[in-house]
Amino acid sequence: MVTKVDRRRTTSILVCPSCGGDVESASGGLECVACRSLYADDGVLRFVNREAYAESFGLQWKTFSRVQLDSGRLADSERRFRSETALQPSDVRGKVVLEAGCGMGRFLDIVSRDGAALAVGIDLSSAVDAAAENLGRRDNVLIGQADIFKLPFKPGSFDVVYSIGVLHHTPSAERAFKALVPLVAPGGTIAISVYAATVKPGVGWALNIFRRQAFRVVTRRLPRRLLLWWSQYAVPLFWAIDKIPVVRYVRYLFPVLIYKDYPLDWSVLDTFDTYATQLESRHRPKEVFRWFREMRLADIDLLDSDDGWVSVRGRVPLRLA
Repeated sequence: MVTKVDRRRTTSILVCPSCGGDVESASGGLECVACRSLYADDGVLRFVNREAYAESFGLQWKTFSRVQLDSGRLADSERRFRSETALQPSDVRGKVVLEAGCGMGRFLDIVSRDGAALAVGIDLSSAVDAAAENLGRRDNVLIGQADIFKLPFKPGSFDVVYSIGVLHHTPSAERAFKALVPLVAPGGTIAISVYAATVKPGVGWALNIFRRQAFRVVTRRLPRRLLLWWSQYAVPLFWAIDKIPVVRYVRYLFPVLIYKDYPLDWSVLDTFDTYATQLESRHRPKEVFRWFREMRLADIDLLDSDDGWVSVRGRVPLRLA
């Protein structure tokens, strides 16, 4: 695994997640100057030794390591990134940016290409290995394995912090969000996107959400390898059945997701993502707005993102009132 970012350039924003002390380069990684804790660096900075509640995502993103990276055939990741953060290239160019929950790097890829001075991605799961394979050769990308509740960064280190589709898979989305805010520099931006508790009008949409939640009662208790097998072999079958009139509706009796307007591998990936995840919470816009207000953020804006998501952006004031 190759990594090009200058580690001397990054230690200025890092701290020991155990004691908060400064870190310095050491043989094979970093060392805390206070408590002498050691953190490995094998192309990914390792600040945790276990995957905990994010275990399924490591398997997911190592299996589907390049599926959602934008390519000539599809640019959905950039479309979604813009709609769920309202960040344009001018907002990140030359800036230090953090993605909380980077997975295999689909959104970090965009930030890097937009010209961020430093694009930092952290994830609790071993998905960081896929992110490093995809992006680690870029000289403005840093990947770390860390717990969002025990982040290894100094306060005010980032001009922009964002998290898309991740906080609702932690033990507390609210606590996770509030752990990110202190990392934003005065005048900086934070944007998050979480699952919506409300659904768009229509019986069909509501029934689909209910169906997914009902299946998850069982599927999230099954072995992840079994669910991966189901996703890889059953979804292509239902993908074919979905093209047959009338018969296509049989798929609603099974835990599969079929996206007609996307490549097959997106349906395979999202079926596993939906039904293997251990933790999932849903939130209302009013609730997320409250989080932002409680952290005394300014210019809070509910973004026009996809159905099923609550996307909110705010700014850290230059000076707290």
